[in-house]
Amino acid sequence: MSEETEVLTVEGLAKLLGRTEASIREGIRRGVPWLPKSFKMGNRHCWLKEDVRKFLREFRDGDQKKPKAGRKRQAPKLWSASG
Repeated sequence: MSEETEVLTVEGLAKLLGRTEASIREGIRRGVPWLPKSFKMGNRHCWLKEDVRKFLREFRDGDQKKPKAGRKRQAPKLWSASG
């Protein structure tokens, strides 16, 4: 298996992201946006190393930002000094 198709488990992802295994597991449980989408092999959560690298590049470049809900704010009106 080449390095690009390597499968990561919670332990490997934790090392790659510089986090603890507990924070990865808690992130999976909560569905946090800073974790790439995983898949299950048996009862283990797994990630393809290639997918994790792509996710990190997108996260770095700001492609992961979701548009904010609601209307855009209007610019504040400036008061004139002649009032």
